[in-house]
Amino acid sequence: MKTIDVTDEMYEFLMNLSKELNTQDHRCTAMPYFFQIQTKKEVLSVEGCGVEAWVLDDLTIETDEEIMLTIFEHKNWDIESNVDNDKYNKFDSWDIEELLEEIGYRKINYELTDEYQNAFLTEKACRKHIEANHYHYSDPKDYLQHAFRNPELEKVLEFLCSLSGGSLHR
Repeated sequence: MKTIDVTDEMYEFLMNLSKELNTQDHRCTAMPYFFQIQTKKEVLSVEGCGVEAWVLDDLTIETDEEIMLTIFEHKNWDIESNVDNDKYNKFDSWDIEELLEEIGYRKINYELTDEYQNAFLTEKACRKHIEANHYHYSDPKDYLQHAFRNPELEKVLEFLCSLSGGSLHR
């Protein structure tokens, strides 16, 4: 049998990693697996699909209330005025779209899709990264990803798990 010399610091790191791999919740997923950061990403879609929004420079409005407030502001109407509210309520969807376009807004449609970033061997490391860097991500969550037919990762995890007397989760 051959041996590999490592520093005390590296030995301690590898043993702690091994123990974490052997005791963490594997979420009923067989090894090999790794954790990723799951976020939401806006992807443009065709008209009539997804979320309809109106965009002007860095400003986006989506809800009926946001649209109404934008039009009231553009028309210099008072939101508390029954007369102004009656005027607004007489608009149909075409009138509203025309007004928004007149202001300079353009209509887009988008869908939220899942995006996966980075890779971690442990849930703990993934969560720690999210906690420290949450502002870089849109609604980040830790996500366990199975590494289907990845013999290299399987062999590395087999080695790491065995360091503290464990084995691959099947």
